[in-house]
Amino acid sequence: MHSNQSSNHLPPAALWLGHWILFGAACNVAGWVLSAIHQLNAGGLLIAIPLAWCTMAWLIGIGRPPALSKHAITRWRKRIREPLPAAFLLLAALSLIGGFLYAPNNLDALIYRMPRVCHWLMAERWEWIPTIKNNLNTRSTGFEWWTAPMFAILRTDRLVFLINLISFLFLPGLFFSLFRQMGVGRKTSQAWMWLLPSGYCFVLQAASVGNDMLATLFAVAAFDFGFRWKRGGGYSCCALALLGCAMMTAIKPTTLPLLLPFGVLFFGMWKPALFKPLITLALAAFFVFASFLPTAVINIRQCGDWTGAAAEYQKLGQVEPLIGIATNTINTVLQNTVPPIFPVARKWNQIFLGLFPSSFIEANHRSFEADGAEFALPDFQGEEFSGTGMGLTLLLAISLFMGWRSRPASPQPSDSNKKRKLLWIVTSLAFITALLAYFSRAGMTTVSRHIAPFYPFFFALCLFPRVHNTVVTQRFWRFAAGATMIASLILVIIVPSRPLWPSNTVLSRVNEASPKILQRAKGGYQVYAGRSDGLGPLREALPKDASVVGYLNHGTSPELPLWKPYMLRRVRHVLPGETVASLRAEGIRHLVLNTDNFKTNRGISPEKWVEMDGGIIKKRLLIQLLARVEPIEWWVVEIPVTTP
Repeated sequence: MHSNQSSNHLPPAALWLGHWILFGAACNVAGWVLSAIHQLNAGGLLIAIPLAWCTMAWLIGIGRPPALSKHAITRWRKRIREPLPAAFLLLAALSLIGGFLYAPNNLDALIYRMPRVCHWLMAERWEWIPTIKNNLNTRSTGFEWWTAPMFAILRTDRLVFLINLISFLFLPGLFFSLFRQMGVGRKTSQAWMWLLPSGYCFVLQAASVGNDMLATLFAVAAFDFGFRWKRGGGYSCCALALLGCAMMTAIKPTTLPLLLPFGVLFFGMWKPALFKPLITLALAAFFVFASFLPTAVINIRQCGDWTGAAAEYQKLGQVEPLIGIATNTINTVLQNTVPPIFPVARKWNQIFLGLFPSSFIEANHRSFEADGAEFALPDFQGEEFSGTGMGLTLLLAISLFMGWRSRPASPQPSDSNKKRKLLWIVTSLAFITALLAYFSRAGMTTVSRHIAPFYPFFFALCLFPRVHNTVVTQRFWRFAAGATMIASLILVIIVPSRPLWPSNTVLSRVNEASPKILQRAKGGYQVYAGRSDGLGPLREALPKDASVVGYLNHGTSPELPLWKPYMLRRVRHVLPGETVASLRAEGIRHLVLNTDNFKTNRGISPEKWVEMDGGIIKKRLLIQLLARVEPIEWWVVEIPVTTP
């Protein structure tokens, strides 16, 4: 790979980040291209990913990042003696331990993200999977293509968390660079670069297989390289900024509104393309496959809706704009201020819901998922529900108050100050418009997690006044910042998805006579402990040589355990209208069936449906995958070759 002047002027951390972005993009490009020629397999990925990576790096003109120098090692040794950097490294170390100790148990990943990768690899191409659960088909594919090599080559899901952990390690330097380029003072940036990654939506996903923190990385990287280009960074920074935009949409299309402030701040980024038209056209072809665009085109072809909502869940695309803005705003505030442990959540939910007129709640139910419509809060913060968290939210409020109290009585006007203020106003309006655009269309419950890519920009805008350089040196603020970090450390240790304390031993003593809060805690930890392999007992009841297994599920349940060991068995979804007899004719001899919502959707009891065509229920098992939901009965059904 050759380098050019602009890439040589990039600091080592930016070069490493650029190659991390290129690696993720190469996985996406390879996935789509190999699917087109039906060669999506281990061999194809081993060839296509390095080829796409090196080709894009050569076209962009980004050189190899330098090796770690003695000076850098010395600088890091000095840093870790300071409280905030040391706390961040401890968070990263605990996340590493948790990632290795626990199998992935993020519910979305178990339900559709990782299973869809298994479907594609078994078919050796991307395919629109025949299923009644179209989130397997309509959702963005950026994270999935990144994980495909692990499933195809290593045949494991235990290392997928490393994608997030490596991305987490980039956050402090990236936040510092973004803050400085958005006009935040140096001392303020140096403090908040360590604090912001401790936000629950970031740190709880450092050892997870969620994709919100990863989308944040690409969003912030896009703007960071955009600012570098604006300050004379050259073609390589321009290209990396655009690639960051592409990848953030590939990971989560909820980042699409961020293209508005990107376009406002970096208007004129098309000009470098005029000087390198052929290279730009070649890169554009790569960038298209590293974005949400292929999925959007497929969604239009399959269901007439680029978002995929028409094929998945109608409410996702039918939010009343004003209701969406109002309810999402309320939910964002609530979800970012709720304590990490909130034992009175149920009582609070009832009281808070009663504050609103019934007409407003009815309008919410027309636009939102049930919990989002009723402003429901959990009793324990986990990665699926978290925003920045109560600690960072309060610390930001404290910072703003202290900054307001410490502001100069009569600031001296100057041309530079006027320009800074005008830039701040324009940037603020662009980001607020982008957020409101998202709020007007989103009907999901966990809005505070979904807007994770927006947080760094709003923190930067809030911390823009230079007075915060003084605030972060004050003793009370430093005490509050330390308390915030400690709260995040405690949460990483006690989080039910990856507890780093002897939760089973301690909670084993809890019984029916124990306080309700302890009983709920025990139930929650037990559910998380078994979630990663929740359908494992059903898998074990299947014959080892069962190469195809039917899967009939009208509820919300993870199919991933049925695919293990990977690349040896195919899970085939049973569609409406299909029967045991039709599965027998196809050669399928075993079926895993979820009895939840079966009669409602099929108009017949599951027992009659199985028995009328000669199926035999070989195993019944109660499985609980959500702490707030009662256990559901699952069956393993044998389909004899001939009807008995």
